[in-house]
Amino acid sequence: MKSVKQTLWIALLAAAALPYSLGAQVIPGINTKAGGMVVPKGKAVMGIKYVYLKKNHMFDGTHEVTNLQHLDATAYMTLLALRYGIADNMDIRVVMPVKHIDATAQLMPGVGVAIDNTGLSDIVVMGKYRFYNQNGLQLAVGAGLKLPTGSTNKGFKKAPPFHLTKGDRTPLPTQPGTDKTEYKMEAGLSKVFSPDFRLDMHAMYTYRPKAKNDYDFGNEFLFDAGVVKALNDKFNVGLEYNFQYNSATDMGSDIPPNKALRKIFPFKAFSGSAGYLTPEIEFLPFGKPKLFVGAGMSFLIHKNLKEYQPLEKRRFMLRVGYMF
Repeated sequence: MKSVKQTLWIALLAAAALPYSLGAQVIPGINTKAGGMVVPKGKAVMGIKYVYLKKNHMFDGTHEVTNLQHLDATAYMTLLALRYGIADNMDIRVVMPVKHIDATAQLMPGVGVAIDNTGLSDIVVMGKYRFYNQNGLQLAVGAGLKLPTGSTNKGFKKAPPFHLTKGDRTPLPTQPGTDKTEYKMEAGLSKVFSPDFRLDMHAMYTYRPKAKNDYDFGNEFLFDAGVVKALNDKFNVGLEYNFQYNSATDMGSDIPPNKALRKIFPFKAFSGSAGYLTPEIEFLPFGKPKLFVGAGMSFLIHKNLKEYQPLEKRRFMLRVGYMF
C-alpha cells in the first residue's frame, strides 16, 4: 500500500507542478470507455489495448490467504477495437480480444497441472447513443452483445491424472471463450471542466442467462471513473477508480459438485467485488487526439470475494489509438 500511495502522490504533484497550456487537449482515461462521448458522424477510431496481469495470490472474503495449490498464472489480453460514428449522436463499436493464459498449480501433493491456452476470445458488438450534450457535459447510454466466438475446447498442457474436468478440456475460466451469448447495457458521463481537465464515468452491466444454472460465470457490474489533466499539448496524466462486482458461480460441470474438490481447484472465475486505483499517462505526439499512446498501472485497494479464489494485485495496460 505504501508503494501505491507514493505512486499516486508523484502523479498528482506532477500534474500540479507543470504549467497550464492553452493548446492542451484531454482525452478520456484508459478504462472509462470514453464516458458519455461518441465518435463524430463519419469518423472512426481504431485502437489496440494490451492488458497484462499475474495471479499468484489467493483471497477469501476480504483477506489474502495461503496459496495452497501454488497457483502461478499469467494472462495477457490484446483487444483490437473499432468505433464508427453512424449518426450525429450515435456510434457503434466492435472489440476483438485475443487471450493468452499460462498457469501451473499443484492440486494436491504430487498432482500438478499446467495450462497454456491462446486464442480469439468472445467478440463484443455495442452501440452507444448520446442523448445530452450541453455546457461541456455529455450523457450516453448503450447496449450490445458479447458473442461466443472464442474456443472452449483447449486441452491441458499437463493434465491431472484423474477426471476433474470433462474430457481433456481445461476449466472454462481458463478458455479463450465463455461458450454463451452475453447481453450488455452501459451508461456514460463526460464533463469537460476546462481545456486541460476532464471527468469521465462509465457503468456496464452484463447479463448472463446461465449465471445461476450450472455455469462458471456470474452476472457482472463494472464502474469506472477517472479524471485527466493535460500537462501540456502532448502529455496527459490521469487517475481512475475501477470497480467490478460478479455474482456467485457454481463452476458448472467443469468439476463434480463436491465442495472438497471445488476448494482445491484454483482455476475459478471471479466472484465478489474488487476495486483498483489506476494512475496513467497519455502521449499525443501531434498535440491533438489524432494519434495517442497511453499506459497505466492498476493497484488493488479493496476486495470482498465470494469464495477462495485468485485475484491479481496489479494490472498493466498499454493502448494505442488512431482517429481517421
